[in-house]
Amino acid sequence: MTVAIYNNKGGVGKTTTTVNLAAVLTLKGKKALIIDFDPNQQDLTNSLGIKQGTETLYSYLEDRKNRVNPSNVIQSFGTKNTKTGHLFQIDVIPADEDLGSQGEDKLRQNFGIRRLYQILDSLKYEYDYILIDSPPNWRFFSQSAIYASDVVLIPTKHNNIFSLENAAVAIKQFIPQVQESRKDGGPIALPIFFNGESITDAGRNTAHKAIEEIIKQTPTSKFNLRPYFYPRYTQAKQDRHIFELPSYAHIANAAFSRVPAAYKDKTARNYYLELAKEYFLQ
Repeated sequence: MTVAIYNNKGGVGKTTTTVNLAAVLTLKGKKALIIDFDPNQQDLTNSLGIKQGTETLYSYLEDRKNRVNPSNVIQSFGTKNTKTGHLFQIDVIPADEDLGSQGEDKLRQNFGIRRLYQILDSLKYEYDYILIDSPPNWRFFSQSAIYASDVVLIPTKHNNIFSLENAAVAIKQFIPQVQESRKDGGPIALPIFFNGESITDAGRNTAHKAIEEIIKQTPTSKFNLRPYFYPRYTQAKQDRHIFELPSYAHIANAAFSRVPAAYKDKTARNYYLELAKEYFLQ
């Protein structure tokens, strides 16, 4: 499964989600590849201390004659369990500065938004999960990531109305644009989740009120947003449950050691394992 982690709003924890979700998937025996497709910020690449290989993502995208060996592009991040000696590994395609220096028109002319989809098609049978860290905009890189994905995972903040509004725009406008272009029904938007903030009952109620307003702004006859905010909601059982990933200091602090928090800390690991179970490990 190829998963784009996306929200048009920055600061919602897309990179942290990508890295730690991949980590817990490997802990469950899954083979995971993560792609830093935000060459301007390169947060994922930097957070793991990954360097480029002998070939770059740019050269991989540019290669139309299959001369680039993926193993020269893909780098590995590994950590060993000190008790069992077992090595857990995530494969990584790091960000490429050359891609970030290209203008929007040149990127579209040289590659087009289908190009990432094409190169990942040759890799998808080697991995259980491919996770794409996407930039917070609706331009070439984010559009390419969405086009290449099977599903889109959308982190939000319960206390940031703009993250909720941007999630709605992605669900009802951006993702359908890509679906229309692909003509195979994909990708599918997964329900939103609240990412990495402590939530009080009062704060949760405020968020629910804001979400109801967002839902009302788009009539159901045009697009039904409710399942993407409240996946368990029915007329008979008006369940407004939204998955919540709690705030935890060790998640953020792990970035300084360049090791995913899910590998280092039991509490963080359990948080992201619950996220993986909610959306992927059914």
